[in-house]
Amino acid sequence: MNKICIYSKDSAFLEDIKGQIEISVPETEIQDTPDKDTSFILIDEDKDLVKSMRAENKETPIILFSAHLDTLEQADIVIKKPFRLDKFLHDFKEGTLLPKIRRKECISFKEYNLYPAKKEIEIHPSGKIIKLTEKEVIILKYLYQNAPKCVSKEDLLEDVWEYCSDVTTHTIETHIYRLRQKVEQEGGSQLILTENNGYRLNI
Repeated sequence: MNKICIYSKDSAFLEDIKGQIEISVPETEIQDTPDKDTSFILIDEDKDLVKSMRAENKETPIILFSAHLDTLEQADIVIKKPFRLDKFLHDFKEGTLLPKIRRKECISFKEYNLYPAKKEIEIHPSGKIIKLTEKEVIILKYLYQNAPKCVSKEDLLEDVWEYCSDVTTHTIETHIYRLRQKVEQEGGSQLILTENNGYRLNI
């Protein structure tokens, strides 16, 4: 049996997610406070609570729901809001909600789960996993952290490549093209959009 804790200052969100879990995975026990047997902790839009919960619960996986596209070291998964409820409940029920390696960052958007430490991106619902290069991971994280804004090629040169002398905008275009082809040809939707002489993540 899963034992979970759910925290949200939004009472409508809290009641809805509790109700959906109780219907879809009725064997789940929803606790008021975590203990040593808690399977994981769900926290909605409260990074300070994530940090305090991590300090008190060193090994319990923590999932943060966030509309702000932030990554957070103390969270095992950051799920971008709005999220696909059917995908979340399916992963919850099947026990595939958490990364295979606990305490490794996971960034979720659209049908993708990005695991930077493992240099992998997973496509749902097929479960197809694609290996990425270190630079491809850095590009995706940078676009994610700046979404939904469009990032200029100059910003990528400065922040990702740090204006290396052998890097041109053509190098960036080639990396983005190969990254898109690698992921999209495996059944994923359009990953990166080209706009105003720059790029943005399609979230």
